[in-house]
Order: sequence, then structure tokens, then C-alpha cells
Amino acid sequence: MIDWDLIWRDYVGISGSAVLGVVASTIVLYGFFSLLMQAIGPRLMARPSAGSFVVLAVVGGITARATLGESPTMLGAVVVLSTLVVLEYVTGRFRRVPLLLRRTRPIVVMLGGEPVAAGLQRSRLTRAMLLDRLRVSGVLDLDQVELVILEVRGTLTIVRRGSRIDRDLVSQVVGRDRIPERLLSDPESA
Repeated sequence: MIDWDLIWRDYVGISGSAVLGVVASTIVLYGFFSLLMQAIGPRLMARPSAGSFVVLAVVGGITARATLGESPTMLGAVVVLSTLVVLEYVTGRFRRVPLLLRRTRPIVVMLGGEPVAAGLQRSRLTRAMLLDRLRVSGVLDLDQVELVILEVRGTLTIVRRGSRIDRDLVSQVVGRDRIPERLLSDPESA
């Protein structure tokens, strides 16, 4: 005989207090990992490795276990996923705040083929990591690189010798005052 009470209690259902616990732990862990990814995310994305993926998988497993509570159930998982969707929507609304009010901004990491030490230090990148990313991006000669900007998501914007970048595109970049005028173009007026 099928014990429906057991199935509901152990595999499907969730109590009201468990819902509150699941929502609270999901919010706290989402906030914690959002801050953590702001701090180390650009470095992980600049040079992803097998170790990076292992760390993220372990963190994901621990987070899943911690958010689901003592006895994971199907409705508990639905509550976690729903909470994550709501949190992502809410934080997405905050992303519309101007860049000046946000902590993370793109940063100049190379000028004239030479790494910018302050930019590397601030973004927690090593010279070797930067050179790896440049090589992967198709840079064959550092003398051909005028400017490299590490973007918020870890990608690189590379301005090669003979090219210019619109002044408006670098207005929110950390280290923009170091960019030589010869590399900046003014937006065309209509």
C-alpha cells in the first residue's frame, strides 16, 4: 500500500515555517554570493580553469543543500527557485542605477602595450593572466595594443594601434584619465 502521508511529508510538501527558513537562507546566500562574485568574479572570468569550475560546482552544491533545509522536498525546491527568480528580478532593477553609484566598473589594465599595475591590482589580476587573455583574444604582438579595458563581466575591450575609441564609451571606466587623447574620438554631432 502507498503511504501518501509519507510521500507528501518526505518528498513533496513543505511546512509554513520551513518556507520561511528556505526563503531567508536563499536571500542571505544570494546576497553573500553576489558580493563574493563582485569581488572575485572578474578574476574567475578572466582566466577560467578546471579548478574554477570545480569550486563553482562545490559552492553550488553547498548552496543548494543550505537553502533547501534539513529535508529537501519538491516544493522546497520550487520555493528556492521562485525566490531566486524574484531576487534576480529585483537586483536587475537596481542594475539600472547609474554606474557611478555601483561598486564595480570597467578598468584600464593596459596602456601602450604595458600593463597598468594599479588596474591589475584593483581587478586582482596578474600580468600572466592578462597576457593569457590577450593571447586568447588574438593579440599576437603587444606593440599592437594601445589600450585594454577589463569589463565588469571579465571580458576585455582591446583598442589596437591605429584605432580610436569614442570618448563617451570610456566615460565610466576607472583609469580613463590615463588614456591618451590621441586614442579618444569625439562623438559625431548630428
